[in-house]
Amino acid sequence: FGSSLPRAKAAVSSTPQQLPQPGSAAMLRPSALALLAASALALQQASATGMVDCGGHYETSCDRCPQGNKWSWCNGDCTWMQDPLNADDGMCVASLPLGGVMKANARFYEWALNFVGGGFVMLIFACVYYSKIIVGPPRMNKITGVSGWRLGIFDCLKKPDTCLHVTFCLPVVVGKNYYAADMGFWPGCLISYALIYSPLYPIGVLFRILMSGKMQEKLGFTDNNFIVDCFYNLFCMPCVVGRESLEVDCETGAEIKCCCQLTQQFKVAVEVSNLLEKGEQSISRSCQRTCLPGGH
Repeated sequence: FGSSLPRAKAAVSSTPQQLPQPGSAAMLRPSALALLAASALALQQASATGMVDCGGHYETSCDRCPQGNKWSWCNGDCTWMQDPLNADDGMCVASLPLGGVMKANARFYEWALNFVGGGFVMLIFACVYYSKIIVGPPRMNKITGVSGWRLGIFDCLKKPDTCLHVTFCLPVVVGKNYYAADMGFWPGCLISYALIYSPLYPIGVLFRILMSGKMQEKLGFTDNNFIVDCFYNLFCMPCVVGRESLEVDCETGAEIKCCCQLTQQFKVAVEVSNLLEKGEQSISRSCQRTCLPGGH
């Protein structure tokens, strides 16, 4: 029995010990665990001391996170809110929890700020436009139902002033068209802005389709197509409003240029001109029917 003990010790000592190689998973696992533990401890200490997580460091408040690095150092518990009036400026604010599960998206705050700020600017321009174009003098004429040619959807591209208005002041142009059709300037302007520049855009499209049908009836156009109107208003609303504006201007004898310059013709002269133009249009169409091959 005594001779077997040295033999067992020799067997144990002869077994080579496998040490972890540098860079191996076994060597890195303790380091990773230590890093996670250190991060958790730092987060716990920061929460206990009232610090906020900036994404890569901690500060006493979110506005101290950027340190001149703007949005790139505003993460974690904080969100960067871009200044809509200055692309090079913004502020780091705390992300608000919703229901304790998700954080509010900063895009909502940006949209809200742009919506309110843009609405204020649009309202100022609408007041100036109303006083100079609608009220005058001269006061803008209204639709009498004696219209001329039906314009194409892209005819507004030929009028730079109309293009500028429908691009930057679309609700104001809508209000002008509705005023000429006795549907109200301010209701059309305010409702259009609230629907078009908000998540309610699909409702705004339906509103535009319904009002566009009434507008065409006021102008004396009967060739309305609901499907085409849906497509145009959904994908090219400025073009529809621009065409409508040009048709209203032709019917009322108005010429509107930037910025808020109105030239108004006499109403009787406009009606006579529209009647002659409509007569020429009907004669041209009847001539096309009779002059086609096989006609009489």
